[in-house]
Amino acid sequence: MSTVCAIILDYFGSSKTIACLTSLLDQGLDSVMVVDNSGDRQANIQLQEALTEFRRRELPFTIHQIVNPKNLGYAAGVNNALRWLEKNNPHQYYLLINNDANATPGMLPELLKFMRGHDRTAITAPMISMGQKEIAYSWYHRFTGLMFSHHIIGAFPYLTGCCLLVDQQIVNCGLFDEDFFMYGEDVELCWRLRLSGWNISCVKEATVLHEGVGSSFQGGNFYEYYMARGHILLARKLNKRRWGMPFLYIGRLLTLSARAVLRSIRFRSMIPITGWISALRKHNVFNP
Repeated sequence: MSTVCAIILDYFGSSKTIACLTSLLDQGLDSVMVVDNSGDRQANIQLQEALTEFRRRELPFTIHQIVNPKNLGYAAGVNNALRWLEKNNPHQYYLLINNDANATPGMLPELLKFMRGHDRTAITAPMISMGQKEIAYSWYHRFTGLMFSHHIIGAFPYLTGCCLLVDQQIVNCGLFDEDFFMYGEDVELCWRLRLSGWNISCVKEATVLHEGVGSSFQGGNFYEYYMARGHILLARKLNKRRWGMPFLYIGRLLTLSARAVLRSIRFRSMIPITGWISALRKHNVFNP
């Protein structure tokens, strides 16, 4: 069985995908799966042309490709690739990396070294460098839906889905919850793994460079709706007992309504508010 396969989802970003692939050349990968998640014929042609040019190099890994008929979202897009790989070319580990992220030298060897030395570790992640900002763990507050860079009471740590090395053992048990289109699936996964007795770890000796969500994307319809939707789904997914649902829901109703108002003021647009209201209308947490 091969050791590590990287999975990259492409969504109208062939140049970023090639930059990501280039950063992976010296990481010791056996193969890479590129998933065209755009659902657009022209975007697929551009990606095919870019991959054809990239393959002219002397590559240390094999490139596989899946073309999805439409944008399946992050969770289903990754899961679809994992199902194909597990059936046709299984690996011991899978590196899930965003196409707008670039691995720094030695990143994967450090992640593997840590993973192999800690039996109950299901996921490792590198430090995420975003300009002047570095991120290790993020902390998600179950009752308010707020995210923090440090521990506070009521919050639990999670690793962002920007770059994750996952053990095949948890892939066989199911990875991302496909109820999430994007935003929130990494939080739910880390919560579920911790409840099952697995560990998640950030390896500070490894670093990935991440472009992140630009300000032009934030404040847009897509981002605001799916971010709000993710928080609403998490209210249900992170609830241990039925009686706890109202507390999680009310907490989000208060804090995320305030968040939407503040973001509308920041971007001078009603989109954050309408996105939040639209998500509330379509996804009632009391009716799973």
